[in-house]
Amino acid sequence: MSKRITCAELVQTGFVNKVIEDAGNERDEGFSDRFLAKVMEEVDERLGSHLNGESLIKIKELIQKPYRAAMDQQGVDEVMGGLQRFLKGVPQEEFRRLASGEKKHKL
Repeated sequence: MSKRITCAELVQTGFVNKVIEDAGNERDEGFSDRFLAKVMEEVDERLGSHLNGESLIKIKELIQKPYRAAMDQQGVDEVMGGLQRFLKGVPQEEFRRLASGEKKHKL
């Protein structure tokens, strides 16, 4: 997977919505301001006053709800897994090995 993906391919597949090319050369003075202006123009065009902001936020919450639930459960699972390893003495043993010089730390 080391083949580079071109900008045109990213746009064509929908990975990137749009490429803003008409802001000038990035090394020119004022490029950042021109680029920001172009981005804000695009945002205003797509998400301007013709859309209801509260509705957009609610839709986004609904879309993210299953992902957040899964991430919350993953956090609980990680903590409980760490607790079980702690109760078994795994980290304590590793620290003992480090302290005695039996194991070398990469730092």
